[in-house]
Amino acid sequence: MTTPFRNISVSLIVFVLLGLALRVAFVLMADSTSLTFHSGGSDAPSYVLLAENLGNHRGYSYAGQLSAFRPPGYPLLIAGFMAVFGSHYISALRVLQLALGILTIGICSATAAQLFGRKEAQATFVIGLFMPTLVFTTAQVLTECLAALMTALFLNCLVTQCEKSDVRSAWGLGLTAGCESLIRSNAAALPLFAGWAVLRTQNKNSRAFRAALVLLLPVLIVMPWFVRNELAFRGRVFYSTQTGANAVQGVITPQGRTQPGDSEKLIDAMGWCISQLETNDASRLFLPSEVELNAHALRVVPTLWRQQRWHAVSLLVRKVSDFWLSTDQLMDTGSFDMRERLIRSAGVWTYWAGLLLAMLGWFTLRKTRPQLAQILLLYALGFTILHLPLVMSTRIRIPLMDPLVVILSGAGCLRVARKMTRSRMEPPYSSDSLNQTPGSVIRSVL
Repeated sequence: MTTPFRNISVSLIVFVLLGLALRVAFVLMADSTSLTFHSGGSDAPSYVLLAENLGNHRGYSYAGQLSAFRPPGYPLLIAGFMAVFGSHYISALRVLQLALGILTIGICSATAAQLFGRKEAQATFVIGLFMPTLVFTTAQVLTECLAALMTALFLNCLVTQCEKSDVRSAWGLGLTAGCESLIRSNAAALPLFAGWAVLRTQNKNSRAFRAALVLLLPVLIVMPWFVRNELAFRGRVFYSTQTGANAVQGVITPQGRTQPGDSEKLIDAMGWCISQLETNDASRLFLPSEVELNAHALRVVPTLWRQQRWHAVSLLVRKVSDFWLSTDQLMDTGSFDMRERLIRSAGVWTYWAGLLLAMLGWFTLRKTRPQLAQILLLYALGFTILHLPLVMSTRIRIPLMDPLVVILSGAGCLRVARKMTRSRMEPPYSSDSLNQTPGSVIRSVL
């Protein structure tokens, strides 16, 4: 297999060291007692509260009421760190996520080496180190960093499966899809894309076994959670009770963040809001069980979409824009101070550059491996469509899409660099250059 770490230049070493320094500095600057850093609020307190309740032998619950609102993987990790590191668990968790974040970029680079070559893989590694969203996740007590690692592993196995049709990568697809499904609910769709990739492979040998692995192994991994929900909720919950609230938020607060006045809108729509559910306060006892709350929320969703009428089109466009272009980090940051807004704007512009390079990298892949390019495009479009009824924002995109953006960006970077090199070598006043239009320049890069 092509390795990205041969014949390393001095300039590459400098960029790698700068990227590593940036990530270390971002983690060290974070307050050791704060759950987030450069964040306007998050779900971190909810994960921590679940972990504390587990540690205090209250079960996976809020205020003694059993919960299946969030998958158990990350709260269990936090509870383990609390038991081992005590009051220093936040710092220890950040150190772990710093290492996992670098490992994620290394896996993305190895995948780029499989797809394109050594130089593209080196470019991928550097771009990944500086990708703002993946830097941001390392300092947050949130699922994104760990889930991004699982996605990077999944995509690496997906590429190998498409190239080799081997049983080993099928095992990897099943394991990573199952593990990530214990961390984030939307990762439960990963086996579908893995199964499609297996069925599209040319090698028919062991195809049925490989398909069974990628589809059934995730179910076996998540099975203890299924069994727990079956017993705890008497068969009324299978995987999650978050679907209804997520779908209501997808219409009323599509970014998933609660801005001033949004809680009132959610209460008017479904009679409750998430902050009333994820608490140990006695007020939680006045709400019905999560099963009833989820069912009621699902019932009101069709009415909410009908009320949107033609505005539903603009709402969906805005959601896709927030998801893929991070416009939520540009247009809905009025509650932040100017310094924070400037930091977020710089991060969005940097992400846009990486996304553009990834698009160029995909066009490169389409020329060399068209079937694999189609599968990766299906992966991106599929998850976009699946999220249309639900919350869509930068943070929803990060663990599912940003590893893919990083994998493809290195090839796009090399494509631009080679084009610029050829342009400098051409005579400055050749007849071809004089006759070029802006459209022809863009087409030549693509």
